Amino acid sequence: MRARLAGDDRGVTLAELMVSMILTTILGTMAVLFFVGASHAGYKTVLTNQNSGDARLTLDSWTSMLRVAGWLDPSLKADRFEEITSTKIVFYANLNNRSTTVSGSFTAPAPTTKVALMLRVSSPATGIGQLVEVIFQPDNTTVKTVRQLGFNAKATDSLPVFQPYSRSGSAVDLSQLGCLSGATAKAGLCLQSGQTGSGMLDPSIGTGSLAVSSGSYRGNPALKVDKVLNQIGSIGIAFTALDPSNTSSMAFTSLASVSSGYPS
Repeated sequence: MRARLAGDDRGVTLAELMVSMILTTILGTMAVLFFVGASHAGYKTVLTNQNSGDARLTLDSWTSMLRVAGWLDPSLKADRFEEITSTKIVFYANLNNRSTTVSGSFTAPAPTTKVALMLRVSSPATGIGQLVEVIFQPDNTTVKTVRQLGFNAKATDSLPVFQPYSRSGSAVDLSQLGCLSGATAKAGLCLQSGQTGSGMLDPSIGTGSLAVSSGSYRGNPALKVDKVLNQIGSIGIAFTALDPSNTSSMAFTSLASVSSGYPS
């Protein structure tokens, strides 16, 4: 009896201990990988939702601005839109300048505000970039605000980010060479320069910072598009927002009517 009890108290063997340690290590590694994966998925979901929310707010804001597009010179009514390309639109808007009545007397509205909206492409290979909004001071030259509203966006398939439509509803051809970059004709619609008070022409932003400077695009005198720009009745907006890993995306579209206030 004494010999049998001594045998029962011998403990575990080295082989049993090693198997136990290996199993514990495997289970621990699996648990860590599970929690890391779950945390990463949750973080990715948060970023994706935030990016989609930013894109929705950008679309709503830009649509609202375009709906109140106004004339730089209300008497001439020939300078509402200054530049429209597939990725940029420069225009004047009635922002916080509505007419008011003070003590029964009419107060004329303040001048319109110059606005530039654009997809700043930072990766030419993929077409992915940032949605940027520039608002100018009353002199139309000094920048008031520059906002980067969408951090991971691109054009939707073959659609332009900004698509103008005529007052009759027809899509305006953006492939026409209505702009000049130096001596080179470029696709788009560019108003002829020289309008009094127009301020900075072709507001552009480099890829390295949010500094705004005058770009090279000017109106092409060989294909003057002032009348085309003057007859625009609405602007379509279309872009796709991507998640941080560029594996999922969501398309956003809107149409802003700008048909009010046209000369007869």
